[in-house]
Formats: sequence, structure tokens, C-alpha cells
Amino acid sequence: MTSPPPRVSIIIPTWDGHRDGCVPRLLTSIAAQDFRDHEQHLVQGVRPQGRAINAGAAAARGEILMILDDDAELADPQVFRRIVETLDSDPMIGMAGASIIVSPDASPFQRRAAQQFPRLCTPVVHTITDSDLACHGCCAIPRSVFEAIGGEREDLLRGLDPDLRVRLREAGYRVVLAPEARIYHPLPNGWRALLRTFFRNGYGSAYAQKYRPETVYETHEALHDTDFQPRTSLAKRVARFPFRLIRALAQGQSLRFAAYCSYACGYAWAWCTARELPQ
Repeated sequence: MTSPPPRVSIIIPTWDGHRDGCVPRLLTSIAAQDFRDHEQHLVQGVRPQGRAINAGAAAARGEILMILDDDAELADPQVFRRIVETLDSDPMIGMAGASIIVSPDASPFQRRAAQQFPRLCTPVVHTITDSDLACHGCCAIPRSVFEAIGGEREDLLRGLDPDLRVRLREAGYRVVLAPEARIYHPLPNGWRALLRTFFRNGYGSAYAQKYRPETVYETHEALHDTDFQPRTSLAKRVARFPFRLIRALAQGQSLRFAAYCSYACGYAWAWCTARELPQ
């Protein structure tokens, strides 16, 4: 006799199943959750991330898909319950995410980065809040909604989050942060890690612009998504880039300035060298 399906299927895409100790910490924080009606799918060795998530969804039995980055950690035992309750409160919520907060173990460099990059440290909300800050770090999507919008794209190196949010909203669904739901998601710890992360992000952005321009969207740094327009022309983004560098310098945000420069280098490198992924 087969067991009844769980309410929630947890999907964790990971390359090696360990990630320098992050995966064991994540699994420990999952085991501590007071919401127990779930199963786990650790999807190892599958790239890109969208393909790994789709593989997990194909194997999942739950009616809710809970997607977690392999370097995330649930900040308290109530995270899953709060996110599930948020989804249950409104059938038009297509994605409910958790706020990202700084870990108590964060280094001074990581705390400094959290102050300069709003998307890396998001406000904890006390009511259900429509927001562009919900992301794959920890989010839940009803399986029926996930299937209706075609799942994740498998042809992107980076940019899954904005693409998924746009497609959900275009289908009429809300994208929200769940009240009091919070996770730790480690920021780059040191200059080398910071520059490597933003070089990679720039490379992925250029790849999308080069081969999948219809998937290139803005990301919002404010909590509320009122009047946020995710589509902006390449010409506008290029024109405003020098002003972003100047503003970062004027505000004394040396980490942000260096990250922007590394992003630009990654973008230029991909534009010259990137080849399209095999289908």
C-alpha cells in the first residue's frame, strides 16, 4: 500500500549535496519545522537551476512545491507553516516567499554588504505583502499554478526569479512575502566572493540578453511592488549604468561600486564569448 501524498514537496537543487556544509545545515533546519506534512527532493548534479527545479517538481507528490536554495537556512521552526498558511489564505497567491535576514553568525563584511544591497537583506513583514522581493531562496508555489505557467525555464543561466514573478503576475496571480517568515541566506564573505558573484550575475544577464532577450527583467529594491515596471529597454539600462556607479561612490558604498564594476566585466565577457546552451 502506498502512503498518501504529503501536502508539501520540498525541492532543493544542489550540485554536490553539501555546498561546504550549507546543505546539512539546511536539512537540520527543515527537520526542526513544526509543519511536518512534507517530503524532500534533493536534486543533485543538474544544471541549470531551472532544469533541476523542474526535475524535482516532476518527482514531487505534494500539492505545494516548496523551493529552497541549497545555501539557505530556515531561521525558526515556523517558516513552512507561515508560508503554507499564506498560500491557503488566498487562491490567487501564486508564490509566497520568505524574507531574507542576516544570520547571527554573519561576518562584519557580510553585515556591511547587507546594508548596501537591499535585495540581500529584506524587511520582515507582518501582513501578507505583495512584493518583488520574494525569491527562490525560499518560496512556495501551488503545483497546479506551477504547471499552468509551464514550470521553470530551463534555458537561463541566471534570472529565474524575475522571469517566474513576471509570468505569475501575467497569469493573474499575486507574488507575496509571507508574514514573519524569515530565512538566512549567506551574503558573499569577502571581496573575492563578492566580485565572483557579481561577475557571474553579469555573465548570466548578458547571456539572457544575447539569446533570450524576452526574459530580461528589472529587479526591484523596494519592499512594495506598487507601480513597479519589470521591463526596461537595453538602451535605458546602459545609459543609467554610469549614474549608478557615481551614486554608489557618492554614498560611500564601495562594495556596491566594486560589485557593479565586476558585473559589467562579466556582462562584457559573456557578450563576447558566451555560446547558447544546448536544448
